[in-house]
Amino acid sequence: MERPLDCLNNLTQNDWLIGYDSSHFNQIAQELYLELAQVSACGTPPKIILAEREPLKFLASFIAACAANCPVFLCNPDWGTQEWQQVFDLVQPNIILGMGNGEW
Repeated sequence: MERPLDCLNNLTQNDWLIGYDSSHFNQIAQELYLELAQVSACGTPPKIILAEREPLKFLASFIAACAANCPVFLCNPDWGTQEWQQVFDLVQPNIILGMGNGEW
């Protein structure tokens, strides 16, 4: 079975992502994958909270994190303080993607 990023690389010549720029999607996924793979190489893969509103960044981040074998926790960026505190206490994430925190 192909790895997720191998599949993306095979699609680089096609504009397969409807409504979005496929090459930009691939660039985001590849760059984030390389960052996550580098962090993972130092030991345990980082626990990632993914709370991204933008569909393109959400999907690229999810694929990159899965390809890097990182545990991913999908979260709602609209949660209140109490919900977020519960998630932080339970998950203790190393990385938070989304919510305008500049993690790109």
